[in-house]
Amino acid sequence: MPARYQGGHLVLKINFLNGRLFNRLLHLDGRAEYSAEQGKILSALWLDSPRTIANISAITGLAKSTLTSMLKRLEDQGHITITSSPDDARVKLVGLTQRGKDQEKIGNAVSKQLAEQFYKGFTDEEKDQLDQLLLRVEANLNEGLNTVGCAPRKGEE
Repeated sequence: MPARYQGGHLVLKINFLNGRLFNRLLHLDGRAEYSAEQGKILSALWLDSPRTIANISAITGLAKSTLTSMLKRLEDQGHITITSSPDDARVKLVGLTQRGKDQEKIGNAVSKQLAEQFYKGFTDEEKDQLDQLLLRVEANLNEGLNTVGCAPRKGEE
């Protein structure tokens, strides 16, 4: 492929800038009690709680080894609870506390600010096109993960 195709590099750079801006917006808001990385976990739980650690890993893209320390910190901060599943004690369930639930409004407000900056200058049609193209890229990468014949690295399973 010609060197002019930089999609992977650009997505990586966009992800980095998106996280930095999100952290800055959280800090400027002053009410948020979590970082952008922790926000990925809380966001998954705001959609549905409780969830298993494996499920949170799949949704957020965070490795289980990374999640363990982040979940511990969120638990210490009083945002989540971690309990054993009544069906299988080996499975841990992560749920929101009231304090964690209370952060959702803040997260939504900051996410709205971030989205406004992300799509600044785009028409509604361009926003839809970009989202559709990114969904195709996501599907292609997921297909690659499912078809490439190598075992996941430790922590990615």
